[in-house]
Amino acid sequence: MACVNKSFWLWIKSFLSGRTQQVKINQTLSSIEGCPAGVPQGSALSPTLFNIHVDDLNTSVPEDLEVSTYKYADDCTQSECIMKGECSNMQKVLDSVQNWSSANRMKLNAKKTKDMWICFGKSIPQPPNLYIGDVMIERVNSFKLLGVSCQSNMKWNSHIKEITRQGNRRLCHLRQCRKAHLPTEVGLATYCTIIRPLLEYAAPVWGGLPHYLVNDLERIQRRSLRIICLPVGTLPPLSERRDKLINSSRNGGNYSGRKPSLSPLCPYRTEA
Repeated sequence: MACVNKSFWLWIKSFLSGRTQQVKINQTLSSIEGCPAGVPQGSALSPTLFNIHVDDLNTSVPEDLEVSTYKYADDCTQSECIMKGECSNMQKVLDSVQNWSSANRMKLNAKKTKDMWICFGKSIPQPPNLYIGDVMIERVNSFKLLGVSCQSNMKWNSHIKEITRQGNRRLCHLRQCRKAHLPTEVGLATYCTIIRPLLEYAAPVWGGLPHYLVNDLERIQRRSLRIICLPVGTLPPLSERRDKLINSSRNGGNYSGRKPSLSPLCPYRTEA
C-alpha cells in the first residue's frame, strides 16, 4: 500500500469536501444542495480518484471461486470457465460484488448488466440465471463490450454489421468535401481520420474474418475512394493493415519477431 503524507491527504479532502450542486431547467433554478458523494465531473484528477476507489474490487471476490475480473473505468467484466459436470460460481461472485458495492456506497446497474453463456455442446445445460438482489440479469447472445460487439457463437457478424452501418453513414463527409470542390488530399485525410479508424477499432481482437465479412469492410474503402475521385489502389487494403496490426500485437507492439504468450481472448462465460 502506498503511503500518503498528511498535506496531500488534506488537499484531497479539501478538493472533495464542501461541494454543492444545482439544477437548471429552462429558466428555473433548483435550490443549492450539498454533494456528499462522487467526484467533480470534468476534473483531470477525478478519473484517478475513481480508480483508487474501485481498486480493491478484485479483492472482494474470493480467490477459490476462480473467476477473473477485468476493469476499465466504470465498466467491469467477470468471466469463468466451467468444466463439464461442474457448477458455476458466478452468483457467489455477484453477491460479493454487491456487498462490496453497498459497503462503498455504490449501486450496481442491474439493467445494464448482461450475462452471456458460451458453449458449443448442445447436451450441456445452461447454468441458472444470475441475480443482483431481486433483479434477474438478462441472458443475451450478443452484447457490446468496450465498443466491440461480442456474440455467444464466437462470430463477428454483429460487430461488422454495426461498424459498416456507421461507416456508410459517415460517407456524407466525403460527399461534402467533393461538393465543396476541396482538394482530394482533404477528402483522403477525412477518410483516414473519420471513417477508417472506425473500421479498424480493436482489429487485433476480431481480425480473423471470413471472406464475406472482409469484403463488407473493403467495400466501404472502395466506395470512399470513388467518392473523392481517387483510384481504388491509392490505399492498401484494410485486410493488409489488419494483418500488420495483429502481427504487431502478437509481437508485443513491435516488429522484433518476439512472440510472447497470449491469454485467451474469449472465456466460456462472461458477465458485464
